[in-house]
Amino acid sequence: MTIEQLDEMAQYVIAALFESDNGWRSVTRDLVRGWDDVEGLQICFALVAAGNAIEETFNRASPACDRSTQAYRLAALVSADLFGMSAVGGFGTKARDLQEYWHKHDQYFLNL
Repeated sequence: MTIEQLDEMAQYVIAALFESDNGWRSVTRDLVRGWDDVEGLQICFALVAAGNAIEETFNRASPACDRSTQAYRLAALVSADLFGMSAVGGFGTKARDLQEYWHKHDQYFLNL
């Protein structure tokens, strides 16, 4: 994965988070579907990079910074799923493997 691809993913996250108050609900699921061939940790990285970019752009007192918190929260949840995939075993490490894990073990992102 190139820096440009990671930047594209982070920009996608930022746009989704600011699209509506509920933009955070589908952004992780959409990232995984749109970039299913990347490593799962790259999904986390894109979410963290988006959160960081939002923090750097807005004053901490701005309501917009709530969106950075949401991006960090989603990254933490994805990282927990990646750990769960490893603990359960039988899953790869790609974003598409997250979808399989969600279907079999943790439907949070599917139902969000």
